[in-house]
Amino acid sequence: MLFSLYIPEALEDKLGFPILAALVPEFPVRIGTIYPDIVSDKSYKIDYLAVSASREQPVFVELKTEGMSRRATQDRYLIAAQRVGMSRLIDGVLEIFRATQAKRKYFALLLLLQDMGLLAIPDELFEIMAGASLQGASCASRSVRVLTEGMEMPQIVYIQPQGEQSDVISFHQFSTVVRRHPDRVSQRFAQSLQEWASIHAGDGTLIQSRTGL
Repeated sequence: MLFSLYIPEALEDKLGFPILAALVPEFPVRIGTIYPDIVSDKSYKIDYLAVSASREQPVFVELKTEGMSRRATQDRYLIAAQRVGMSRLIDGVLEIFRATQAKRKYFALLLLLQDMGLLAIPDELFEIMAGASLQGASCASRSVRVLTEGMEMPQIVYIQPQGEQSDVISFHQFSTVVRRHPDRVSQRFAQSLQEWASIHAGDGTLIQSRTGL
């Protein structure tokens, strides 16, 4: 999605500190981690996980293409995830890895988290995941080192068509970031964002038709 190309820069403008260029899309939040009374390895998804360049401040980013698309249930699990902190959330990702049959998919997520400096994967797990059989992967994953000790409580930022709240980047604000890029696609996207922000909440057809999002 075009939005992800500009999110780190938009967050830097909003929050006032450098953000890593890498993002984790659809970051999984294990339900049993944020709600301990529920035994479940299923997950909610946060649209994007961003991290400050210092690796001290995580940021949950929720992209809302309709002005009224924020839901109380969603806000509750975001706040619950914020409260448990990154160390337990990464532990939850590892629990999902051990429980899932889609280990290669989740190993790709572990690789991205390692690239962002949030964990360290042992050689044994690399060797297992490179083979045809994944036997022993769950056991080896228990040696993954989580490197999030001392991280701040995650901040939550919403990107949505309208809003002036401290936790909101409006499409108008986002478009000013996009417009700094002189290429044709960026300029067209910035114009569409401005138009999208001005139309009635809930009608996303204009920008979808113009950008193919």
